[in-house]
Amino acid sequence: MAKKLRYIQVKEEIERSIKNKELLPGQKLNSEPMLAKKFNVSRSTLREAIKMLQKEGLLISKNGVGTYVNNKLNHIENPLNKLQSTGQMIRNVGYEAGETDIKIYQMNPEEEWKIKLRLEETEQVTILERTRTADGNKVAFYYNIFPQNMIGDLFNDGFSGAIFDVLEKEANVKITSAITEIYAVDPSIEMDQKAIELLGNKIILLKQLHFDDANQPIFYSLDYINTSIFKLTIKRD
Repeated sequence: MAKKLRYIQVKEEIERSIKNKELLPGQKLNSEPMLAKKFNVSRSTLREAIKMLQKEGLLISKNGVGTYVNNKLNHIENPLNKLQSTGQMIRNVGYEAGETDIKIYQMNPEEEWKIKLRLEETEQVTILERTRTADGNKVAFYYNIFPQNMIGDLFNDGFSGAIFDVLEKEANVKITSAITEIYAVDPSIEMDQKAIELLGNKIILLKQLHFDDANQPIFYSLDYINTSIFKLTIKRD
């Protein structure tokens, strides 16, 4: 049991080095003897830790050359306690971020949206619908819902890029926080079914309400995440 606990500790220490960018994508690890000495473990214990990291896709080994940090991880980290765009998450692990299936339209809001966004009774919403890709593969599908009175003609010429950046540069609105609720998808709901058709069955729904620095709700989003690609994490103290 002690040996097993120690190689898990070594694994976690290497993981922390990768997450803290002490070990960079594509970087070669030190030799086994050097690493074993650094972690004060036997080489067999070190190999068990490295084997686990290889299975998870964090490390790759090249015969006769050495062990390297993988340039492209098998998963995309989505830290729920950190507010950042999906595009940035995708780029963080070495994939090329893209988008497709973009649609922009107006409609009457659902009751839930009215409450979340504090809409007037007759106010419409603008929907930005799009799929996010990593190296061309579909990994997430979004409905971003904006009060029409707030968004105005901002999307009249189309949309591309990160919503946070566009809002800040074009509308002088800075998103500073969000409340996230996690749901299972329901195939009987039209929006959920569309996400399943695009991404497959291994998805969850994040309902997110985004606020500006005055704590005013700016937009609501239904984010469908492919859980075979995204790894949801949260830090708890």
